[in-house]
Amino acid sequence: MPAATYTPRMQRVLLISRDSDVQRSVEAAARPDGRTIRAEATVEGALVAVREWRPAVLIVDMSIGLTGGGFAALLRDPAVAEGTSVIAVVEPGQLGIVGAGVKVDDFVLSPIDEPELRTRISRLIFARTGQGDGHVIRHGGLAIDLERYKVTVDEEVVDLTYKEYELLRFLSSNPGKPFTREALLNQVWGYDYYGGSRTVDVHVRRIRSKIERGEPYIETVRNVGYRFVDAPQAANEGARR
Repeated sequence: MPAATYTPRMQRVLLISRDSDVQRSVEAAARPDGRTIRAEATVEGALVAVREWRPAVLIVDMSIGLTGGGFAALLRDPAVAEGTSVIAVVEPGQLGIVGAGVKVDDFVLSPIDEPELRTRISRLIFARTGQGDGHVIRHGGLAIDLERYKVTVDEEVVDLTYKEYELLRFLSSNPGKPFTREALLNQVWGYDYYGGSRTVDVHVRRIRSKIERGEPYIETVRNVGYRFVDAPQAANEGARR
């Protein structure tokens, strides 16, 4: 499969597999919901793709020969650990690989049941973002339309710059999870960005001034960075300062 053109991050599915049947099954499971699929044949290629493309879901075909230790090392890589859900495709005899010692978000048995995989992908994306088939992330009065790149607060359109939108989209797609300034620079500006972490503070301040009207959404985590609150109306106002 060719690399995909730009789509909102929450619609991107990255597959590690060399099996054409697995690729066809993943495509059949993901495309009906408007998701874009990209396939890589090696772990090394997949790690580059995660950093550049930042998918919502990583599907790992265990038939490529990853051992339990190699699989665990893949999942520990920061490019995978920060904001990407992982589904393992395993043979019945490989279930031990996804046991208690290795953290994956979900798994499916091979051969893949396509409706089941489609449900599992959608469940992971919804659990992380609250985003359904309408491709809109909602938190309190805030709505982020990922198809139209439009942000509204209490149904009033908010004018954000491209980077402000990308930063808000990334944080809101991972509610409750704290991110360091360096992680946010990597995710939003890219690994080749050489600006300082002060850039993140400036953008967060601008976003807050535009979207927060008595209801805080972005919370400062002392000595760490920022996170999008799980329940905006219940956020601690003092944590922002």
